[in-house]
Amino acid sequence: MNLDNYKLFTVGPTQMYESTLKVRSKVVPYFRTPEFSEMMLDSERLIKKLQFAPHDSKVVFLTASGSGAMEATVINCFNQNDKLLVISGGTFGERFEKICEIHQIPFEALKLGADEALESSHFQEFENQGFTGLLVNIDETYTGQLYDINIIRDFCDRNNLLLVVDAISSFLADPYYMEKNHIDATIISSQKGLCLAPGLSIITLSPRMVQKVESIKVASLYFDFNDYFINMMRGQTPFTPAVGVCFELNDMLHKIDEQGIDARLKEVKARCDYFRSSIQNLPIHLPKYPLSNAITPIRFEKDIAMDFFAYLKNEKHIMVNPVGGELGKRSIRVAHVGDLKLVDYDNLINEIKTYFNM
Repeated sequence: MNLDNYKLFTVGPTQMYESTLKVRSKVVPYFRTPEFSEMMLDSERLIKKLQFAPHDSKVVFLTASGSGAMEATVINCFNQNDKLLVISGGTFGERFEKICEIHQIPFEALKLGADEALESSHFQEFENQGFTGLLVNIDETYTGQLYDINIIRDFCDRNNLLLVVDAISSFLADPYYMEKNHIDATIISSQKGLCLAPGLSIITLSPRMVQKVESIKVASLYFDFNDYFINMMRGQTPFTPAVGVCFELNDMLHKIDEQGIDARLKEVKARCDYFRSSIQNLPIHLPKYPLSNAITPIRFEKDIAMDFFAYLKNEKHIMVNPVGGELGKRSIRVAHVGDLKLVDYDNLINEIKTYFNM
């Protein structure tokens, strides 16, 4: 399968920028050096800046997928003495549930239907119930719903909960303010809004979450955040990192910082708005709940989603995100992150029209 001429409208991996591809083309160097340490400390500084994190937050660079980072974060931040509330509105919320089950961390799930928007009323039954933390995928990538951080923050504040946010799809697509919204742990991955190769996940921990982590004995060699804290003081990780992706990361962070975070978000939103306004008259519809700028979840009236996905992939060399589970037959997702231009969306829209004989 020759992927050179494919256009990726996928949320991760994304259509990578030429500058990142140039970094990827270089030989991966040895990394236990002062130069690599300096670069990693610089990346740590920029990550905290772009997430509007507290200055004295700590950052963990983990060579793992986003799911690995989700699991690592849960077991480092909580144990059997905690009681967690998981917002579960799709497959990634269910993944948080599964992690808690495996590690025997007490939890309850706030369940949402496939087309159900999160509202403040959902939290009423969970008030003053002894929860110590809340886990949420702020953009539930399965459905594309962007949960209201204000509702979540206020609930956590009222109940004195530690707030863990999987922002893997949302970061660099939607506004994200870690300190303002009292977020104690932020999870992101390289292949989404950063538009890098997969393999690197990053967890940013607030000062009060760092204190909690330091008090927990984790039954893990590879996932012990305290080991990462110690090593990061010298700009290193305890185990071999995804060295090449670390170089991609530093290059991308500088480009976003130079562009300005607001300009980057505006660029993604412009693509998102353009696409959504252009498909209004097509025989498809969008869910009614709030949507992230990262992806547009398209719903069809008939069970044609996989046929349409195959048509784009096999005949037009266009990749969109399919959907698993109950939505799989009637939904696909179109991403707005990556090196994509409006003309690329024009081409995709034309192919949608061709498929429907319009």
